[in-house]
Amino acid sequence: MTTIKDIAKKANVSTGTVDRVIHNRPGVSEKTKVLVKKILEEHNFQINTIASTLALNKSYKIAALIPEASAKNEFWSEPKKGIEKATEEIKNFRVSTTFFLFNQFDNKSYLTAFKNLIKDEFDAVLVAPVFHKETIKLVEYLDTKNTPYIFINIEEKGLNALSFIGQDSFKSGYLAAKLMSVMIPDSSNIMIPVFRLNTGNYLSITERISGFKSFFNDKKSDLEIKDLVIPDLENTDGITKVLDEQFRDHIFGGIFVPSSNAYLISKYLEASKRNNIRLIGYDTNQENINGLKNDTIDFLICQNPYMQGFKGIKLLSDYLVMNKVPETSYHSPMTIVTKENIDSI
Repeated sequence: MTTIKDIAKKANVSTGTVDRVIHNRPGVSEKTKVLVKKILEEHNFQINTIASTLALNKSYKIAALIPEASAKNEFWSEPKKGIEKATEEIKNFRVSTTFFLFNQFDNKSYLTAFKNLIKDEFDAVLVAPVFHKETIKLVEYLDTKNTPYIFINIEEKGLNALSFIGQDSFKSGYLAAKLMSVMIPDSSNIMIPVFRLNTGNYLSITERISGFKSFFNDKKSDLEIKDLVIPDLENTDGITKVLDEQFRDHIFGGIFVPSSNAYLISKYLEASKRNNIRLIGYDTNQENINGLKNDTIDFLICQNPYMQGFKGIKLLSDYLVMNKVPETSYHSPMTIVTKENIDSI
């Protein structure tokens, strides 16, 4: 069986040069590239890329730029677990992962984490592009360095990411509206509370809301949808005050929370004994599960965040080690979770 070393010897070049030609990487003159390719064709050479990587003692480093999880928001603990599991599985291929965590509500924290990331040389980056404007600037740098990157959870179109892994946010919002429509009368009004300081910079939230409203627009419904920004999700008294004001001025049949914070509304509904309000949110963190089980949350739409992290690292590893180009997107299933099926999800 012909090996990379055999090809290198015949071409009178290094094994590293042969490897660059095989994987179409820069750093080889056109004359040498033609020669090596000719010898490869003559020997009908089919490379075992994993074996060649190990034989060349090559190693790869992936950076994971994702939000840190908190006691109030468990969501990002799941992608992190997926990343850690995938890294464990690929360690024999000399692929490692380093985390750069940031506060998902602080764009400066995002920029600081990225600045720390670029102090080192990484072969690829897995990014949760929480802040739209800042992400555009960050990937410009990665593009200039020819560093491949994959987005998870939030789809940023028009950039040069290898792939995206996560839900179609617009369609998931549309699905939420369809679920809501079968629970409330046609004449009901709906509230959409958003727990962010910077709502316009978080694309998945915006797309979910857009999808939700599009359903009722397509249906030509006359119901009113009330947008409500709640800037501080840590202030329970403040949340109660804002919601009390809304219920004093409006009659709502349903509430759509386009994030993992449905439990904050759930607790309010329970405390205020508004048991007739239908509530839909996202993600199966423990607080949301509690809301399902006590019937203050009707549906949760699960994004499978663990698999987003796991698949992201696997795809980048395959690209680096085997030169396997991923598909442009991998949309997560939109799993509808209820009180009845939560224990089997």
